[in-house]
Amino acid sequence: MGRAHHTPESNALWEVAAALPLNQTLTYRLPPELAGRAQVGSPALVPVGRRVVTGYLLGPAREVPPVAIKDIRRILDEVPRFGREMVELFRWAADYYQYPLGEALGQIIPGGSRISNPRQETWAAASELPEGAAPPQRLGPKAQALWERLRDSGPSPVKELAIPFPGCRPILKRLAARGLVRLEPRPAWRDPLEGHFLESEEPLTLAPDQQKARAALVQGIKSGKFSPFLLHGVTASGKTEVYLTAAAAVLARNRQVLVLLPEIALAHPVGLAFRRRFGERVTVLHSGLSQAARLDQWRRIVLGQVDVVVGARSAVFAPLPRPGLIVVDEEHDPSYKQEGGFLYQARDVALYRGKLAQATVVLVSATPQVSTFHRAQERQYRYVNLARRVTPQAVPEVHLVDLRRRRDKDERIISRPLAQSLEEVLTRGEQALLFLNRRGYSRVLFCLFCGHVFQCRSCSVALTHHQVWGRLVCHYCGYGQEAPERCPQCTSVAVKHYGVGTERVEAEVRRLLPAARVARLDRDTAPHSGRAVEVFDRFAAGDLDILVGTQMITKGHHFPRVTLVGAMEADLSLFFPEYHAGERTFQLLAQVAGRAGRGQARGRVLIQTRHPEHYVFQAVKTLDYEGFYRQEIEVRRLAGYPPFTRLALARLSGLSEDGVKREAKRVVESLQYEVSRNQDLAARVRILGPAPAGLARLKGRYRWQILLKSYGRGPLARTLEHLRRLWSPPRRSRIDLSVDIDPASLF
Repeated sequence: MGRAHHTPESNALWEVAAALPLNQTLTYRLPPELAGRAQVGSPALVPVGRRVVTGYLLGPAREVPPVAIKDIRRILDEVPRFGREMVELFRWAADYYQYPLGEALGQIIPGGSRISNPRQETWAAASELPEGAAPPQRLGPKAQALWERLRDSGPSPVKELAIPFPGCRPILKRLAARGLVRLEPRPAWRDPLEGHFLESEEPLTLAPDQQKARAALVQGIKSGKFSPFLLHGVTASGKTEVYLTAAAAVLARNRQVLVLLPEIALAHPVGLAFRRRFGERVTVLHSGLSQAARLDQWRRIVLGQVDVVVGARSAVFAPLPRPGLIVVDEEHDPSYKQEGGFLYQARDVALYRGKLAQATVVLVSATPQVSTFHRAQERQYRYVNLARRVTPQAVPEVHLVDLRRRRDKDERIISRPLAQSLEEVLTRGEQALLFLNRRGYSRVLFCLFCGHVFQCRSCSVALTHHQVWGRLVCHYCGYGQEAPERCPQCTSVAVKHYGVGTERVEAEVRRLLPAARVARLDRDTAPHSGRAVEVFDRFAAGDLDILVGTQMITKGHHFPRVTLVGAMEADLSLFFPEYHAGERTFQLLAQVAGRAGRGQARGRVLIQTRHPEHYVFQAVKTLDYEGFYRQEIEVRRLAGYPPFTRLALARLSGLSEDGVKREAKRVVESLQYEVSRNQDLAARVRILGPAPAGLARLKGRYRWQILLKSYGRGPLARTLEHLRRLWSPPRRSRIDLSVDIDPASLF
């Protein structure tokens, strides 16, 4: 594979994106002494007013401003952070998501003003002998073997040579003194996959459906044109192996592969699979790495040392110069939407990046997003379906447990059918997953006498009780307090719990099945990716019988010993105040159901609900995605929600509730006036609100929001232009405005 070449440019004036909240780029002069170091993508220090900030060079200045032009102060790194092929993608993303380009780059690109200093290690290489010269004589047996190894295998790190040749360092020095070996320092980049046994692996034999799917993808790859696909397959249908084998066709054409996964715990094993298949030119890139390790990998990509990048959301911006295949696995997952700052949707950025690069983009899911499936039905994406599992067993049996008929208080958490099934699984030496998408012991603590609810002092939510810590905690801002024995209002000791979390489920399982080996996996027990990987490894090795967890356990994992899945409080997400609550519920339950029966025994799934007749649960019962889609798409059509409309959520926040409310009303009135003046906008845009956000107070700031609903992207963009022009909060009000394009949550 080719090495990336970057030639310094000597243009006098450069366009720079400074890491500041500016809706424009700036122009700077490049001093002659820096001319040999400046390249597109170089991080630089530039003066802005009285400050000096980090910026990124985008290329020669596109215009000369009518003001005094300042000099670039310093080029921070010899290696640029990206090439010119990335600039158009960055401009589009900043424009589409209504975010300052320089600030966006500051959040996307690791390192900032830091310079990565890779460790140095010594390499040895056999020196070339003069033509016709005889091989060296009078070498000892060990020295001869060492020299022949270097002659035949090429340069090697000394630390690797020390494994088959212990004590080789003094021998190498003597060989170097005779001119037979060269010793030289080389950069030793931090390797995120270091420490794992990575024996090379041959491709698996594909089933007929997989072969057809791969052939379709390879056809798109060979076309050399933008080819978007939806790879829709039931759980355990072998979707990963399809895109693994398709990647070989891309690499053979001297192009590169980018694979996105929604969580770090999934990115790691897929990265290992690619490393086993394609060797050292594979890396992983995600926020779980240290800043130094991320910057190392980023620079390796720019330098052309990497052909495959596997990563989480932010890896969509990895600076691969020649992507030929971009995979978005579990494309339906809400984790692809950035939650703070630069609010991009990685799936949609991947599609636009594929369009720019004329690459094949594959969206992969067992439960595609409704909008994605609709576009496939409309032939905007090529549709490839894997309808059968490649594992020995068929899809699992799904049973709905109607909690309305279960009046015994002991069945409030784990029903009798689920408890009996757990006992049977343990007797057979199999494993079980228990899913509940709420952590903590109980969701609400309240006084039975006066009705006082223990709430966060900074957010408009109840505090969650974590019994293992003896504390009440806010899951939004982190505020916590000791769990009380008495009500602070009336001093009553009748403080009661309401609602169930994963901690409570774990405690109940241990009470019912004291001999079971049980673990819990949520953000409390696994605050970082390394801990989650460790728990999954223990479960996969058979060291655990039952794993209790949140959505972290629902997708992408292959556990052949799991024959039972239990889903508790399945109604929780169904009645959440979001237009896509039904879709999210179906996806969560179908995904976790798919973890069962992937080995020799057929799986069984028990879903505890109080609304078994709802169409979402009926579709989950038969794992009928298309049946669910047909009903859901009609609901969206009637209500005017995506994919039939485009949404933008404008949110105002501030310390004064009345101030935020007044400003939100002023903005809406002004915006409605502007829209009403244009007949086309008035017919195609709806302005809903203002209204308090679902979470009306967050981290001490009051929040009001305005929902813009548009039939078409163009009218929405024009309406947002009016909004930017109208936005002028009162001085010293400390009211902020954020705009979320294609919001994943309206809450």
